[in-house]
Amino acid sequence: MSPINPLTITVCGAISMFLVAVSLVPTRSVLAKRFEKLGQINEKSLTQHNLLVEQIVSKEYRGKLQSRLIEGGWYNVSPVTMTTRTFGALGIGVALGLAIYLLLGLSVWGALIGGLLVLICWRVPSIFLSRAIKQRKAAVSRDLPDFLDILSTTVQAGLAINAALVQSSDAAVGVLREELKSTLAEIRIGRQRSDALIAMAQRVNETSMTTMVTTIVQAERLGTSLSLVLQELAKDARDRRWLLAEEKAAKLPVTMIIPMALFMIPSLYLMIFGPVIANLAQSR
Repeated sequence: MSPINPLTITVCGAISMFLVAVSLVPTRSVLAKRFEKLGQINEKSLTQHNLLVEQIVSKEYRGKLQSRLIEGGWYNVSPVTMTTRTFGALGIGVALGLAIYLLLGLSVWGALIGGLLVLICWRVPSIFLSRAIKQRKAAVSRDLPDFLDILSTTVQAGLAINAALVQSSDAAVGVLREELKSTLAEIRIGRQRSDALIAMAQRVNETSMTTMVTTIVQAERLGTSLSLVLQELAKDARDRRWLLAEEKAAKLPVTMIIPMALFMIPSLYLMIFGPVIANLAQSR
């Protein structure tokens, strides 16, 4: 009798689905937990499975994962939740891999396909997070030049930098608007403007945003004309966007090699040599 039976696969899949379901439950943010502690509400902030995950995963890894979650805009997902989600996806991959291994008769191909499926399922949560980070940074890089133009115009019109940020954030869209609203909320509750802007740049971790914040903070400290600085920032951001577009356009020929080799060239050979082969076969 095979040591791998359907009951083992079922149990593994059920446990994995439970872990994934638990990880998808929305959690409170760190700020909400701090407010709860300030209100002297005594309850455990971590459940049993959270404590187990924290013992397995190192503190350094949790810190890096927290930074990536913030970059991706997943503020309601904690490192413990993300790790639980990864373990659940890995368990689902193991269950599916064992099922395929049994269906293919305990063959080498079954082991290879099952192992590949386990690897893919294990990487799925990280792939989704990486895509969220990439899309978020691309959105900020795309919308930042227009925002800087509006900000420069409002500053030239005579508004203070805080009022100009408020007016410009209303005209912004998407991720940039959300981050600006959060930054302005921090400024309203008493945080220094430079610290709030630096925190925004650290959350987004995008080159254009970091350059903008660093330049604005230095211009305020040195007393430089802010409107001129903002105009130069808008120009640099737009030039950088053009360079990225040209870089992507230059990569297209290399990227198209694989689709052409897989689809276009075989079709072309079939169109050219197909009739010749058909005539030879008919003549014989």
